[in-house]
Amino acid sequence: MFPTMPKMNLHMINARHQLTGIAKWLSERLDDAFAVSAKHLPLLDTDVIMRAGKAVIPEKGHLGYAPERGLIYVTVDPENPVLRTNPSQSLERMLAHELHHSSRWDGPGYGKTLGEALVSEGLAGHFAQEVYGGEREPWEQVPVSTLRPYLFKAQADWQSADYNHAEWFFGSHEFPAWVGYSLGYEMVGRYLAAHGDARAAKLVHADAADFRVFLDAV
Repeated sequence: MFPTMPKMNLHMINARHQLTGIAKWLSERLDDAFAVSAKHLPLLDTDVIMRAGKAVIPEKGHLGYAPERGLIYVTVDPENPVLRTNPSQSLERMLAHELHHSSRWDGPGYGKTLGEALVSEGLAGHFAQEVYGGEREPWEQVPVSTLRPYLFKAQADWQSADYNHAEWFFGSHEFPAWVGYSLGYEMVGRYLAAHGDARAAKLVHADAADFRVFLDAV
């Protein structure tokens, strides 16, 4: 007996018709991303709630968030021209990234500590590149020379559940933007390089502790 294929339940919040003109296109892009991701991840049925809004990444025209298992929020800005241009299948890559998070929620979870968050983001970033190729995302391109001053603090706070997520991942007066994303990406990249047959898809439920030693290699 064949296993049941997972389903994506797409819910468009569209009472004011902001999405009407691009609803079919959006649905097709997300359907493609779910189908591609489901070939590699142990996905379960997933609700994706999509709405229009301005709280997006300007260079992308969209933003994704997977706060718990089986649930992903997607915000798109129909007035942002980059959204429809969709360079390098940007929208699909975003959902693939969030689907990796969603699948990890069905295992160990996203994580409560800094170390767990670094691993979750690094794995999701590498998974999107596994399935769609292309260049790493802008938030994964912080130069290593910029990251190195934060390595000692990352090691010291690895097991901290009181870390400031916004500071580490979005920046502050003390942190450049995206340090956490790029540090996680570099760390996971070094793990993958050391394990030639490893893939982010297969590591979706891996223990974050397995990656800690590769933080020192950044």
